[in-house]
Formats: sequence, C-alpha cells, structure tokens
Amino acid sequence: MKEFFHKSGVSTVQFSTGTTRESVEAFIQNTGFPLVVKPDLGSGASMTYKINNLEELDHFFNTKPADVAFIIEEFIDGIILTYDGLVDINGEVRFAVSHLFENSVMDVVNNNDHLTYYCLKDISPEVESAGRGILKAFEIKERFFHIELFKSNKDGRIIALEVNMRPPGAWMTDAINFTYDVDIYKEWASMIVHNEVGGPYEGKYYTGYASRKQHKHYVHSHEDILHTFGPQIVNYNEIEEVFSRAMGNSAYQFRSGQLEEVRNIVNYVQQEEG
Repeated sequence: MKEFFHKSGVSTVQFSTGTTRESVEAFIQNTGFPLVVKPDLGSGASMTYKINNLEELDHFFNTKPADVAFIIEEFIDGIILTYDGLVDINGEVRFAVSHLFENSVMDVVNNNDHLTYYCLKDISPEVESAGRGILKAFEIKERFFHIELFKSNKDGRIIALEVNMRPPGAWMTDAINFTYDVDIYKEWASMIVHNEVGGPYEGKYYTGYASRKQHKHYVHSHEDILHTFGPQIVNYNEIEEVFSRAMGNSAYQFRSGQLEEVRNIVNYVQQEEG
C-alpha cells in the first residue's frame, strides 16, 4: 500500500519491515518513540501494539510469533477519517461518505474499551481530494472501497493509513444507510449489474455508534436509553463474541441533524458508574 500512497501524492506513515531488533535501529533513531507494530496482513487492530520505549520494543521482538510478518510504523497523534463508497467499472466514484473516529481502534482492542465513531453528513474537501487521489493511484474499479486517513493533531496534515477493497466494517454500511436514507448494497448491486447508481444523495443526519462492554458498569440502563433517546435510536444489537473486543458486546446506533446531539447520546450510553 505504501508505494501506491506515494504515487497518489498523499503523505503516508513512515515504516520499517525489519524483522530483527538490530535491523530497525536506524528507523528508531529517525522517528523516536512511540512506535506502532502491526501485522503486514490483518484487520481490526488485531495484534497491533503501541511501543513506548526500548524495553517494550525488546519485549516485542523477544515474544512475537515467528510465523507472522510485522511492520513498524511511526506513531501519529491524530483522528481517523475514512473515505468510503462505490467506484464503477470506469474508475469513477459514484457514491462517497466519510466516518470520524476520535478514539484509537488499537487502544479499544488492547484496553478492551469502548468504540465510538460518527458517520458524517458531509465529506471535507481534504478527505475528498486525498481519497480520490488514492483511488486513482490504485486503479480501483467496480467495487466498494474503504480508505483510512489520519488527520494529524500536530499540523493538520492528512496522512494515508490503509486501503481496504471491501465495504467498511463495524456496522458502517448501516451508518451510511441511516445517514443518507439509502440502501448502499442495493446501489452496489445496481452499479455492478447496470453500471447505474441512484442519487445524487445528500447526507441528512449524523449517525453515531456507541458500544458497551460486559465488564463495565453503567449509570443508565438499556431501558433508560430507549426512554430518553427512543426517536433518535435506529439500531441496537448484541455482537458476536469474535468481534466484541473491537466492536463491544452490544452497540447502539442513533442519528440526528446535529453532531453535538449525537455526541451527547454517546456520553449518555457509555457513562460509567463511579
């Protein structure tokens, strides 16, 4: 992916594919700590770790599985913005949307914490530009796409993180449907069969996702949530155990025309006792 990010002109995360402690010494000297280590092939932040110092780095190399290829990346302090949608047989974007993640999925998995994200009504011009440039560089055609980008807290740069040639996960296709009042899979099928997509569609709502974990104790019950925010809640379900570390044991989706109201619902759903 990194080579194509360079081709697209979008900044990307510095990385090393060194397989031994000694082989990454120069990279560490250049970037400093913290670092991120993750499998070269993987998803959902599985086996992805933040390395804060030399001791943790040595422990990683001494204990990492021999049969898994890892890469080491510089740590970016920022938020994640996605560029998701449909690209047709001619490489033209037929539908696009953006999601905002303000907490790290890596931290969610490693700390067994809450996952929260928002499907946005609008795509920022910088995300649109970066996303289209990446699609062109990869020559992606006739499929869903899911592109993850950092926006640096330090300088506001857009930095390419990864590309997935598939629909976005973690109920994000549902979030797209709730935000745009659309059936995104129906639009995908129409594009594949007839090279046609409806619209143009405009975002009508902000859709939030808020997970809950079984090991946490909450101020508000499920019944409290439904009573207080019933009109805004559009989805609730339990989550299969295999996905629960990242997505939660259960989750709510809710929408509003105002992002601040969606944030308030997240805080209400995830407010813990004590």
